[in-house]
Amino acid sequence: MWLTSIGCIVWMVMGNPQQQWMPLTLPAEVGEWKWDGKTDTYDADTIFDYIDGIGEVYRAYNMQRVWVRRYTKADSPTLTVDLFQMSTPEDAFGVFTFERDGEDTGIGQGSDYAGGMLRFWKDRYFVVISAQEENEAVRQAVLQLGKAIAQAIPRTAPLPSLLQALPTTGMSKNSVLFFRHPMILNRHFFVADKDVLNLSPRAEGVLAVYPMGRQKVRIVLVRYPSEADAVKAWNTFSQAYLRESRQKGIVQTENRRWTAAKRVGRLLAIVFDAPSRREAEEMLKRVRIHEQEVQHE
Repeated sequence: MWLTSIGCIVWMVMGNPQQQWMPLTLPAEVGEWKWDGKTDTYDADTIFDYIDGIGEVYRAYNMQRVWVRRYTKADSPTLTVDLFQMSTPEDAFGVFTFERDGEDTGIGQGSDYAGGMLRFWKDRYFVVISAQEENEAVRQAVLQLGKAIAQAIPRTAPLPSLLQALPTTGMSKNSVLFFRHPMILNRHFFVADKDVLNLSPRAEGVLAVYPMGRQKVRIVLVRYPSEADAVKAWNTFSQAYLRESRQKGIVQTENRRWTAAKRVGRLLAIVFDAPSRREAEEMLKRVRIHEQEVQHE
């Protein structure tokens, strides 16, 4: 598998990690754990020197830098803090949505805790605090450290506005994925070997899941930097996926389910795997098109 879990970071020992100024003031100690006094720094070019296997994920979300600090306590697991600075709050939210399978602790603007690892986002920061082993003392220290770091981030940011276009009724909890790169989308829902949606670092995409009986219907929305980009994406997607039905915007696929799509201004909306033609069309109608998109028609 080309991607390991984003929660399963494999540490690599670096001979010469960078040392750069950290924009936030992190606590020097938490409980009986104390910072070892070192801060390592990696950017998008050197991230693979630190993380083996999932550096692509952070690069796909436009990471700028990660600062790494470790807190130690005698005869206890070391706590490691990865403070990622992303290009935008949308990217911080996006990398957070890449994997959520734990407990929401209420830390930051969205959090996930499981097995001694806390992940949360706030403004344009994505934070991972991890311990190699978990016990109650470790759990409390990780959460306390997370709260302190969240408080050190001075601002919050709005959620990506594209989320407002998704229907909320029937949506699976925590199923929303924000993405810009086809690799990220395909990791959660395989669309095609090629980038038929013409994604780019400036495109914004969301994926959400809607269970219908035993089936899962998925809605994918992509907002492009320009209407010309959206037209190009519609052409490549419809030719590859809808084929002879591209004028109608709906097709029954080989799995006997239905895919429907439409373009409005610079927004492309697609419903995948609906049980029937009627349900595919109804789901597509439920996508809430903002005036901002219509103005680009």
